[in-house]
Amino acid sequence: MNMNRFFVIALLIGFSFTFSCNSDPSESYENNESETEMDQALSGPLQNVFDQHGLMGLSVVLIADNEIAYEGYFGQAVHEPSKELNRDSVFRIASITKTIVTVALMQLVEQGLVDLDQDVSHVLGWELRNPNQPDEVITLRHLLGHTSGIRDGEGYGNFVSDMVEDQLSIRDLFESDGSHFTDDMFAGHSPGEYFSYSNSAWSLVASVIELISNQRLDQYAMEHIFEPLGMNASFNVTDFESDEFAALYRIQEGVWTPQVDYYVIEDPEERAYEGYVPGHNGLLYGPQGNLRMDTKSLTILALTLMNGGEKDGVRILDSATVDEMTRPIWQYDGSNGDTWENFWLSYGLGIHQITNRPGMDIIFPDRTMWGHAGIAYGLLSDMYVDPETKAGVIFITNGSSREFVYAEESSFYSVEQDVFEVLYPYLIEIEEN
Repeated sequence: MNMNRFFVIALLIGFSFTFSCNSDPSESYENNESETEMDQALSGPLQNVFDQHGLMGLSVVLIADNEIAYEGYFGQAVHEPSKELNRDSVFRIASITKTIVTVALMQLVEQGLVDLDQDVSHVLGWELRNPNQPDEVITLRHLLGHTSGIRDGEGYGNFVSDMVEDQLSIRDLFESDGSHFTDDMFAGHSPGEYFSYSNSAWSLVASVIELISNQRLDQYAMEHIFEPLGMNASFNVTDFESDEFAALYRIQEGVWTPQVDYYVIEDPEERAYEGYVPGHNGLLYGPQGNLRMDTKSLTILALTLMNGGEKDGVRILDSATVDEMTRPIWQYDGSNGDTWENFWLSYGLGIHQITNRPGMDIIFPDRTMWGHAGIAYGLLSDMYVDPETKAGVIFITNGSSREFVYAEESSFYSVEQDVFEVLYPYLIEIEEN
């Protein structure tokens, strides 16, 4: 997740499309009075948010009383040739990916195949150490909680650029004599001491998953998470048809310019090269942010986690495991982490906790939620739930013609906060009735 969120201001070219559904993400709402009231209550104000922020597309889902109370889709999945956004449009969901990767790892923890608190070197088969703290072990708990001391240094970007063509090992990035190691890949503090959000660290989590399961990350997640839950999701872009994707956009020189997943001219390409061995490079399928899924599948994930790892009789995690994921392992005390403008104030295992501190990380003001956010290539995404009140929200936009700026009384961006403020009164009304 890259918090340097900026775009060039330009004119919006687009149109809108809205849709609502019931509590089953696989079925459409039937036209009835409640649907009409729902559209009148929310679609108009959300259309205003869409227009005011100059968005390419917008997906919004409100969960109330453990059901989908509203879902709406506005604008375009692809600008040229024009294709409207809908519930089946597939997004690269950015850092929400980390939550799914955590689910995959925790399945293996449940089976007793790996220990969160052991030296991760024992699984990797090579010694992972911070050169600044060579006597301190790094664990999976450190990696999942962004307290490992691993940073996204200069070597990380170069590794991503070269790893497929050169068939690089993940060791090349983290070992001090590796071909892509740079001194800024590690901080000076000890593991467990300081929160520093790291994308590159998740390559190690994925490598562990592959080594233990002897499956590539994309294959493991498909077999053990996506297919059981009926999700249209994959780490492998070749698992989708080209016309399913919502391209991600930025404005460049006044023109909507696709950044990722524009497959109008060329089809997606497989990432794994011939002879790839699971665990060789866990970054191959993008555990830090490359997962693709549609909004209905993200809703399935939200409902599954909100209900302790089970949905419609399909259980992917024990409820105690979900509790462990969502229990804070780090909380900001004023000096023990990089909060990114007071956004990260509490974090569990691949899960971001909302603290509702005034003027900071607020979604709905009367409840504490957890989930994850994402940002990349013009996309903003949110998936947050509150198991106590069975409420939740999903927000995705695939681009804006205007600069994303922080809200005046929140560490979320103003477009996110504007959507939350539209949804909140309606959520309260549902709960009171």
